[in-house]
Amino acid sequence: MESAKGRALGLVLWTALVCTSILAADACATVSKIRIPLPGGDALPAYCFLPNKPATHRLPVVIVGVGVISQEIYQYQVHCECLANRGFLVLLIDPSNYPEHLGPGPIDWDRGIGYAQGSVNQVVVATRLAFDTDWYLRSIKAVVDHVSMWPIADPTRIVFSGHSQPANAALTYACKDPRIKAVVWNYGGYPWIMPYQPLMLPPVAIFHGTEDEVYDVKYAHELATELYTHAKYVEAYIYPHQKHMFNVYFDPRKETRAMKPALLDSFERLVSFLYRTLQIQPPKVAEKKRPRQVQAGRTGNSRAMASGPSIW
Repeated sequence: MESAKGRALGLVLWTALVCTSILAADACATVSKIRIPLPGGDALPAYCFLPNKPATHRLPVVIVGVGVISQEIYQYQVHCECLANRGFLVLLIDPSNYPEHLGPGPIDWDRGIGYAQGSVNQVVVATRLAFDTDWYLRSIKAVVDHVSMWPIADPTRIVFSGHSQPANAALTYACKDPRIKAVVWNYGGYPWIMPYQPLMLPPVAIFHGTEDEVYDVKYAHELATELYTHAKYVEAYIYPHQKHMFNVYFDPRKETRAMKPALLDSFERLVSFLYRTLQIQPPKVAEKKRPRQVQAGRTGNSRAMASGPSIW
């Protein structure tokens, strides 16, 4: 009984923490935990985020795919709420459908026992993916099928944003489903580990940090080069001195989202990419003077800017 009360109290505190951390939004988005039917009778747990203002039209959809049980991670929740409050219907999923009770939790996943537990979970799923990827892609298809039937969702404007492990799955799946109108590839691994056809891809945005300790930044360069040589629309943002998950991560124990310049910058670039590729009119905001960016140098097709990422 006491442990149940403790879990309930923890959930309340965690929800409050998520809401108060969204400094880029006027108020908390509407968040619901749902279960999406899968082939064979199983169900995929997911979080659905809706804008904090009533929708006057069908909403473009962003499916955010994350690593094993990472849909419970606090930082991803905040990221998705911020996206929702820019006018998107956001679904946060783990395509592996790994048992939720084996997750390290929303806060302590990045250290100690929580980090070790999460690492083991990732290895288990990666091993299974090495032998077969169809089951993983079927989960993504089930989500796309499901949300396409929602009256509030715009089935002609669906984006798949893959973080880490699901990043390469996003490429593979988008080649097979024309309903995916754009892909966001966030610090994925070797791009060809899950086969894809560059000519079949919609517009792609790439985000990676030069000091990523999980997947080498060279994979982002290789993917960008591959898409560029196939004359595909690609935006690649390579952030100096940034590690894995840099575009969502902050430590809630000692900092806020607003204290992470690379996170804020990459988020605005992401939103701009989504508005452009989905042909969405950005909301009007008061004009502000921006400091002039100083170009530090030019190498090949990328620009290195003193105040931002290398941009293809």
